[in-house]
Amino acid sequence: MAAFLGATNGSFENGTYSGGALNTLNAGSPNLSGWIITSGSVDWTGSYWPAKDGTKSLDLSGTGAGAISQTLATTIGKTYVVTFAMSGNPDGGPALKTLTVGATGAATTPFTFDTAVAGNTLADMKWATKTYTFVATASTTVLTFTSTTASAWGPAIDAVVATESATGGSGGSGGSGAAGGPGAKCKNGGWRTVVDNHGHHFKNQGDCVSWFATKGKNQGSGG
Repeated sequence: MAAFLGATNGSFENGTYSGGALNTLNAGSPNLSGWIITSGSVDWTGSYWPAKDGTKSLDLSGTGAGAISQTLATTIGKTYVVTFAMSGNPDGGPALKTLTVGATGAATTPFTFDTAVAGNTLADMKWATKTYTFVATASTTVLTFTSTTASAWGPAIDAVVATESATGGSGGSGGSGAAGGPGAKCKNGGWRTVVDNHGHHFKNQGDCVSWFATKGKNQGSGG
């Protein structure tokens, strides 16, 4: 079985960038390597604000709300954890920036970033790390980020990382933890994220070991 390769161009560094503070990409644009702009438009930002990772990031609302997607090679039944940095364009309203993340065959999850609360600026975006988890239902899975902010000043994302959980899937409860196997999987050359049979990840190794010790009764607390 081939190793999971993760997301391509998760920090949006690669592609055909024409220079300037930002490039607006419309649906169907081939300019952003690894990603498809599936609806609306997005702003591919360069010097407009500091990226979380590298020199570029995305405002998921270009002239209006947009969406991007890419296809991942996945294994049916395996659990995948997607982390990404989120902020919001502080140049215009609304203050609350919203988006959803979805994967083929899995539930779509909403995420928010409140620029009024965060107090972010174009000089300091105050990036926040978000996590989305899904169980693959096919050998290929389309991962989609969609702005739900009806504005040209939308949610910003960067540093998208997709990893395959060591637990292997979302099996039933009981036994040794169903989605887990031996508690040694909580540490594999150091702490690693492990997901329980409800798709919740553990905050630390101790919580993970507790899950195995209680045969799946002490669930993870992260969504």
